[in-house]
Amino acid sequence: MKYYIQRGINEYGPYTLADLQRYVAQGNIALTDLARSEGMTEWTPVSQILGTIPVAPPPAPVPPAATVPAPAPSVGTVYSGVPATAGAAPAMAVGGPVPPDFHWALVLLLGFFCSIFQLVWLFIEANFVKKIKPDSNHLAFLITAICIEFGAVILFYVGLIAQYAANPNSQEPPWAALALALVGLLGFLVTYIMGIFKMRAAIQEYYNTVEPINLRLSGVMTFFFNILYFQYHFSRIANWKRTGYLVPQQ
Repeated sequence: MKYYIQRGINEYGPYTLADLQRYVAQGNIALTDLARSEGMTEWTPVSQILGTIPVAPPPAPVPPAATVPAPAPSVGTVYSGVPATAGAAPAMAVGGPVPPDFHWALVLLLGFFCSIFQLVWLFIEANFVKKIKPDSNHLAFLITAICIEFGAVILFYVGLIAQYAANPNSQEPPWAALALALVGLLGFLVTYIMGIFKMRAAIQEYYNTVEPINLRLSGVMTFFFNILYFQYHFSRIANWKRTGYLVPQQ
């Protein structure tokens, strides 16, 4: 009988009962993970599937002196070093949360028709980065930037109204309102860019230490195409977690 494992929105398998025992012993599958057989309609904890079947003990640890550090997965290879095949579990060996998986071109397209969508997606990305790097303060910078932007717009219209109230027949440009808007725009840009680059630093640190995939993020691409650029790499990482194969970094 074959079994499937569910983690979040992802499904892995099929595995034999012996596979489940082995992956539980290796720590690749937790007893609290949900599983079902081909004939089951509902998901059940792995612990109930295994029941009283003894789980083989993990292999004895290699003495520290003989331990050889495992290299980070090279670009274009699977994490485990072998191609992902049916019944194998290379993707199950990759821990950590799965990034938001949405093609960058769709983010661009939806943002073109609805500008608010890209703002929403930016905060979806930022929340994910906060999840993997809780000590990063990028989210505070981005929220501050948005507040500055809205504040600048409000001050601009307040300046217009004040000028009109003082002299309804004035033909002079609203210099005061324009100055407030310009200062607000500069404040927004500076704060936003700082938040974006703090996101970049958090992403690179996590994916070069906790889940080392030798991720490199271009500063130029981050500056000009931040939301789309981050999403391109998030989709690569999400695919890696599903299949065990890491698409070569461009």
